[in-house]
Amino acid sequence: MRIAAFLIIAITFLTSLTGCLREDSENVNQDRIHTSYELYYNGEEDVTYARATFRFGLLTGTKLQLTEPSEVLFNGTPLSFKSGQAYYEEDYAGLVNSGTFEFKDLNGNVYVNDVSLTSVSFPNTWGPLSHSSPYELFWSGPALSSNETMSVTISSAAGGASNAFFEDANSAVSILLSTEQISGLGLGTTSAFLERTKRSSIQEATNAGGEISAKYRTGNSGVEITE
Repeated sequence: MRIAAFLIIAITFLTSLTGCLREDSENVNQDRIHTSYELYYNGEEDVTYARATFRFGLLTGTKLQLTEPSEVLFNGTPLSFKSGQAYYEEDYAGLVNSGTFEFKDLNGNVYVNDVSLTSVSFPNTWGPLSHSSPYELFWSGPALSSNETMSVTISSAAGGASNAFFEDANSAVSILLSTEQISGLGLGTTSAFLERTKRSSIQEATNAGGEISAKYRTGNSGVEITE
């Protein structure tokens, strides 16, 4: 669990270091374009996001903006370049369970990758969470498979920092919320959400490789924090 949390934080930190750098894809070797795809459903917003990020050489390389006629599509629709984040994205109302990314480079090569989401939800009733004891949260949905992580993020009722709990064991069906972390949350009614993430190797890519992630975030669920 701690290893998964550390890896997520490390990757986020490393990619942020190069997030503001950008280059046009016509200026690099097309076979050195690294691709990252993400399908993300936000249950609180009821919106699905399809995202594609291109970098030179590797995951932490300089971000790339595709030079026409190079393009990236999701389910046949071109994704729009977001200059602030330097990635490509489109959003869709409601849940889009699966889809296909297509990337065409300047040499005419086409790389096709499929992705699908696995849903998750809170049980009908759960909690309360006590400062004096751990709590095992069983989610509603399939057990974890390899390369999957489940997290529950709980806001602090007192307006303090949120706490996130992680589980990545193969076949896991629950997350253990430790007494130490629960006791860091303020007393009272607060909200929480589950997020299921699967990271997998890319199916078709240049020699630089890439990865695909599928994330399903639930809507917020109320929970009581007690002494």
